[in-house]
Amino acid sequence: SFDNSNLFGNYAVSGMVVYKDGVPSKKDYRKYKVSVDVNDDYHTMKEVIYRRYFRALMEKSELPELILVDGGKQQIHAVNDVLEMLDLKSRVKVCGLVKNDKHMTSDLMDGETLDIIPLDRTSDVFHYITRIQDEVHRFAITYHRQLRSKGSLASILDNVDGVGEKRKRELLK
Repeated sequence: SFDNSNLFGNYAVSGMVVYKDGVPSKKDYRKYKVSVDVNDDYHTMKEVIYRRYFRALMEKSELPELILVDGGKQQIHAVNDVLEMLDLKSRVKVCGLVKNDKHMTSDLMDGETLDIIPLDRTSDVFHYITRIQDEVHRFAITYHRQLRSKGSLASILDNVDGVGEKRKRELLK
């Protein structure tokens, strides 16, 4: 499952969580710092999916059975475009988590037909999918906050040749 996070286009990141046999596989989680530095979920998703699965092809590593994206048509199109380019579209199923007008996950969208698959909000499947969604969201947001807090400590003195950490602290005092 993938989720993007940014603050008005700044500090754009994406997170990926992996579940195997219904259980989180934390060693397979990945964080991505994204080069697309605008609020553009489509291109962010394309970049991350490309980086992840191009590498998987090069390393001949295991491919997922399903990719879940936190979003609807736009994110699904981004994933499908990259999978098609990498000739993986027939090997990996894609679904999107669709939110209602109250910004709560309500349905699943089939990545092939774009048909809405209604979910019973009391079902085990719904609760399992929302647990995955919450975990990828937590993972991406944590990385985003980490990068943002590092960025807020930056100073114009970082760009001056010959000024190291010690001198920077002294000058700032």
